[in-house]
Amino acid sequence: MEQAGRAHLNLIAAIAPNGRLYLAGQDQPFDSEAISWFLGKLCWHYRRRNLLVIWDGAAIHRSQTVKDWLHRRPGRVHLERLPAYSPMLNPVELVWSQLKRSLKNRIFTSLNSLQAAVLEEVHYLQADRKRIRCFFRKKEIAFFTD
Repeated sequence: MEQAGRAHLNLIAAIAPNGRLYLAGQDQPFDSEAISWFLGKLCWHYRRRNLLVIWDGAAIHRSQTVKDWLHRRPGRVHLERLPAYSPMLNPVELVWSQLKRSLKNRIFTSLNSLQAAVLEEVHYLQADRKRIRCFFRKKEIAFFTD
């Protein structure tokens, strides 16, 4: 998607206290269908368990499409919403911080080169489950995993 002459990479991620990182990206903003698709992928990865998803109060998370998707899977996904304006309580924000730190001061001349760099960093994070588990030990977050 071209916007003001610049291509964009939009990402969505979920992490689990066991150190797993799930991420999807696309060149357009995530819509309700894409959010539902991502929840479906998480359900597939954890097909023998019900899920507790803790996320922010973004309007897209409260869309009718997402509500309908959840309604068709009663009890499969339990949602808890973080308080408004509380990124410090969201462990996925630590993933974004890690990615931004690792990519800062680099120039990408194409969306493909940015995607390749992001994928490289994501693979690094996915291979380091201990680091992801540490994200849940941050004092503001640890209350819901202890």
